[in-house]
Amino acid sequence: MTEPLHPNRFAGLDPAGLEHMLVAWRQLAIPGPLPAYQLRGVELTHPDPRVRFARRIVACMPCADGRDTLALVDKASPHSLFDLMLTEVSAVAKSTPVDVAAATGRALWRTGGNFVRFCSQSRVVEDFGLAGGELHLALNCDPHTVDRESVQAAKQFHLHLLCWTPAALAPLAGAEPLARGRDARLRRQALDPISFLGARLICDALSALDLGLPGAGLLPPDDPAVIVGKRPLGCVIRLPGWSVLGGPDFEVLIRRIHVRLATLAADLLECFTGEREPPPPWQRHPLLPRREISARILAGPFTSGVRDGLECLAAALRPLAPRTAARLARASPAVRTHLMTLNHPAYALNLHAPRCRSPAHGLAEAPVVHLIIQPRLFSGIGGAGLLTLGGVPSVRILRGQGTFSLAQWQQRARFQRAFACFNRDAPGADAVTAALPIRRFVDFERGWV
Repeated sequence: MTEPLHPNRFAGLDPAGLEHMLVAWRQLAIPGPLPAYQLRGVELTHPDPRVRFARRIVACMPCADGRDTLALVDKASPHSLFDLMLTEVSAVAKSTPVDVAAATGRALWRTGGNFVRFCSQSRVVEDFGLAGGELHLALNCDPHTVDRESVQAAKQFHLHLLCWTPAALAPLAGAEPLARGRDARLRRQALDPISFLGARLICDALSALDLGLPGAGLLPPDDPAVIVGKRPLGCVIRLPGWSVLGGPDFEVLIRRIHVRLATLAADLLECFTGEREPPPPWQRHPLLPRREISARILAGPFTSGVRDGLECLAAALRPLAPRTAARLARASPAVRTHLMTLNHPAYALNLHAPRCRSPAHGLAEAPVVHLIIQPRLFSGIGGAGLLTLGGVPSVRILRGQGTFSLAQWQQRARFQRAFACFNRDAPGADAVTAALPIRRFVDFERGWV
C-alpha cells in the first residue's frame, strides 16, 4: 500500500505547471456491441484463446513453422469503431516479445505497418471517413500480475490496431486542465505516479542501446513539452516513418527493449526489497529498511534526478501486509488498483505519428513516428485505453458506453474484412499467409465464419 503519490514530485516538476496539462479522461466514449454479440460464459472463462475468440476470429496466420499462431480478432470491447486485435493464440500463453519466435514478432509488426498503409489508401479513407483521423498501434506487457487488475488482461502477446475518424475525436475539444479533476483514484489510474520518473528511468536504461535503425534516435526527457502536448508522456524513440515496421530490425529492437526493461525492473525490485523475482499472487515483497533502500539507490547506476525521484518513491511506499492483501482480494477493482502495485516489468508501448499540419502527408507518409514506452506501477489502464490523441497529452478511452447501431457494426465488419484481405495480399506475406482464407461476419449469433 502507499499514501497518495503526486507524480510531479518524482520528476522535479513545478506542481502548478503540471496542473495546467490538458487531459480528457471522461470525454471520449466508445460504444460496445449489440447485446447479441456480448461475451458468453465460455468466451470469458475458457483457458484456450482459440475457443474464447472463436466467434470473433477474422483470420489466422500460422507463424514460425506452426509454433505460434497470430489471429486477427474482432474485439469484444472496442477502443474505436475501426479497430482490431492481432494476438498470438497458442493454448499456453506467450505474454512478451521474447516469448514468441522472431518470425512471429516480424509478422505482428509487419501487419501493424500494413494497417497503417491500409488506413492511408484513398478508397479506404473515403469509404470510412478517415481523412484527418488518427491512428495508434498499442501493445501492453505485464506478464507477472495475475492477482489484481492488469494492464495486460489477456496475457497473450498482442497488438491493438486502432484508428479514429475526426468525428470520433470531436469530443476531445472538451479536454480540461488536470487541476479540475477531483477524483484521486482516477488521477492515479490515468496519471500513474511513476509516469515522469519512469520515463526518465527507461530513457537512462536505453541510452547505450544501439537502436539498429538508421535515422532512429532516443529523445531526451522534456517534461515541459509533455505538459503542453508537444511530446507524448513516456520515454520516446523517434522513428523515421512507419516503413521500419516492415523490416526485421524493428522486431529485434522491440525484443532488446523488453530485455532491458525486464533487467531494469529486477534491479529496481532488488533495490527496494532485496528480491529480483516477482512475489506469489496476492503478496508483495516486504520493503527493505529505508536506510538500506537509500544506500542501494545511491550505489545504483542512476542519474541525480532519477535518484531524487526514487528517494521520493521510497518515502511514499508502504508494505502490503498479508491481512491487507487478503482484504484487497475481496475488494472492488477500484480499491485494488488504487492500493496494490503491479508486478514489473509492466509497461505500455505505443506507436503514433505526431499530428502533421501538411495535408500532403497521409497516415502512412508521416515523416516521424514516435515509439512511446510508458511504465506502470498502479494504473490498470493499458496503452490502448490511455494515450496521447487529438493533441491532448492524456486521453482515456471509455469503452462500452452504449451500443453501436447495426449499421455501424456492419460497417466495422466491412472495414475489418477489407483489412484482412489487404494484409493477406500485401508484399512480404509468406506463401502460407497468402493462401489463408478470410472469414465473413454472418450475424451476431455465429459471428465470423
